[in-house]
Amino acid sequence: MDTGKNADRYNFDKLLVDMKNILSSKYILLLSRLILGMVFIAASVEKIVLPEIFAINVQAYQILPLSFVNLVALIIPWMELLCGVFLVSGTFVRSSSFLLSVLLSLFIIMLVSAIMRGLIIDCGCFGASNDSKVGWLRVIEDIGLLLLGVHIISFTQHDSIRLISD
Repeated sequence: MDTGKNADRYNFDKLLVDMKNILSSKYILLLSRLILGMVFIAASVEKIVLPEIFAINVQAYQILPLSFVNLVALIIPWMELLCGVFLVSGTFVRSSSFLLSVLLSLFIIMLVSAIMRGLIIDCGCFGASNDSKVGWLRVIEDIGLLLLGVHIISFTQHDSIRLISD
């Protein structure tokens, strides 16, 4: 009886080690970096070009005072772009993932708040040309992106990735 428990424990420990090896693979980390980086690069472009429309989207959540809406609408897209570029290029990887994870956490809170208050608004996620209403699908998408950010933070050893090995 005791041998079965030890065997189960050994199999579980082996599974954890295998999972850690998979998640820490440089190719899996690269894939996570590219997905997260490219999503935020794509999300930022139209918001940078048309900040007034993004400001309207931010205001629609009815969370921030009017005095902060324009500031947020100007800063957030540039943060998204820079962090996305850093992730794709392999520089400031952990820092960029951390900042994007914080933003994603805030986005999730804002989305859930809007859903709970019954607001029928555009999420503002990818700019005005992408008509995307606030809803649970958006929350799930942001949770998925947040998991990518946490994965990168947890399994990346250094803030910059060496392109040429020593």
